[in-house]
Amino acid sequence: MPIGLIAQKFGIEVISITLPADISGLIRQLSTKDQSYQIQVNNTDVPVRQRFTVAHEIGHFLLHKQSIGTDGITDSILYRSKLSDRLEAEANRMAAALLLPWDKVHDWCMQRHACLPASGHLDEIASVFKVSALAVGFRFGF
Repeated sequence: MPIGLIAQKFGIEVISITLPADISGLIRQLSTKDQSYQIQVNNTDVPVRQRFTVAHEIGHFLLHKQSIGTDGITDSILYRSKLSDRLEAEANRMAAALLLPWDKVHDWCMQRHACLPASGHLDEIASVFKVSALAVGFRFGF
């Protein structure tokens, strides 16, 4: 499922805008009254990066919603924010899980009769799932 549709299912608006070069994206609460949220993603980043950023911000929504507020959580190009490294790592793992669902990765691997990232499939998995090799690393835990 496209990551934008996943955001929609959670009632999160996603907009692509030009942000400062050191900012990949942010999530903020638009209104405390109606609990509406918005993700802003830097449109100058490459598409793979934009997809991961949206998934990362959804991760914050699912895991750290109480920390978002109207000031939001702004993530630098290194996925750093006012939150702890542990919370950022959690959002990275959630993003990888959203973009690389185990059942889809497993099916793809079974069609090829092998799929160990250490055996050279990392870049191929990244290409097929339109993510970075780093995102595949987050998903496989290395």
